[in-house]
Amino acid sequence: MSMKGRHRLGLALGAVLFAVATCELAARVVFPAPPNPTRQPQIGYRVDPEIRYTPLPNQRGWIDDGFVTTNSLGFRGPEPALPKPPHRFRIVAIGDSVTFGFGVNDPETFCAQTEALLREHMPGVDLDVVNIAVPGFDTRQEVVLLRRSVSQLEPNLVLVGLYSNDIPDSLEDGTGGTTVAMPHADTKQTLQMNAAPTSWWDIQLRKSRAVYTIGRALRRFARKGEWGMSRFTMELDILEGRNTAQLDEAWARVAKQFDELRSLAITHGFTVGVLVLPPREQVLGLYPNARYQDRVRSMAESAGFFMIDPLPTLRASPERKDRLYVAYDRNHPSGAGHRLIAQAIVDDLSRNHRVDAQRRFAREEGSR
Repeated sequence: MSMKGRHRLGLALGAVLFAVATCELAARVVFPAPPNPTRQPQIGYRVDPEIRYTPLPNQRGWIDDGFVTTNSLGFRGPEPALPKPPHRFRIVAIGDSVTFGFGVNDPETFCAQTEALLREHMPGVDLDVVNIAVPGFDTRQEVVLLRRSVSQLEPNLVLVGLYSNDIPDSLEDGTGGTTVAMPHADTKQTLQMNAAPTSWWDIQLRKSRAVYTIGRALRRFARKGEWGMSRFTMELDILEGRNTAQLDEAWARVAKQFDELRSLAITHGFTVGVLVLPPREQVLGLYPNARYQDRVRSMAESAGFFMIDPLPTLRASPERKDRLYVAYDRNHPSGAGHRLIAQAIVDDLSRNHRVDAQRRFAREEGSR
């Protein structure tokens, strides 16, 4: 190649490198850093024949950028006092990865923040919040896990963290949603959440915000990953206010689990509240005709439960709405989002005197 040709090639390569660097710098200004799923150790799970899997006990590890601690029962958070102290008011939260607090640290979950806020608002009340949510669970699995734990934990109030994907997931008998890799039904094997990238190339590509953002856009356009799942289509039907025979069946299955939960509540003397957790799109003001919250409210009231809707609190926040969710994630709130959800819970419990009313109910039942 002639000197002139080499000079032109060098200029072309330099222009390409300059363009790539400019795109990357612009992406770093506009877009947040992707979550890091390669941190070690990652939280592990064990096989459970009835409900597929449960977290391993006594862990300290990561789920993306969230540091997670599990106690001796395998639940997230500190060790609950067992047996429950005689005058303690205990809230037990059941749910999936949103309630668990996927991608945030232990003190940032709405369960941890609800306990802290309640202690501030009710300094004379002995109380705690126990989070027994498990990533990927649907309502059936959550109710089964509560049934196993209810005599030990002795809740006064159970909060059901219901997220929109719980409706379509009810049709899949616990195999939908966020899953763990389970190649063999061996109860002694340790399972992992969706496999983290391990190749040097994949890890390096995740460090480029431009490449990561473009890759996600292409996957969405091609309807791969979450966007290609049937449950995502059903979620859109819910948000767009459409009724289908498949959705009616899904709602009926969730209602059946509410009936199971109601029987459990009557037997063990606790009250139930349904916390309706919104996807990012609703917080951004999209889908104004969604009947998601209305449908859940009707179903909850039919079962004798009350409902807490944090959507107005999230929408009213002066914080940038995209910062209320984990980066690149339409499902999981950030620490700031969890704080607002906790505030909505505390506002409802305080406004309706639910803690005092349940304590009076417990005393009356105990005196009979």
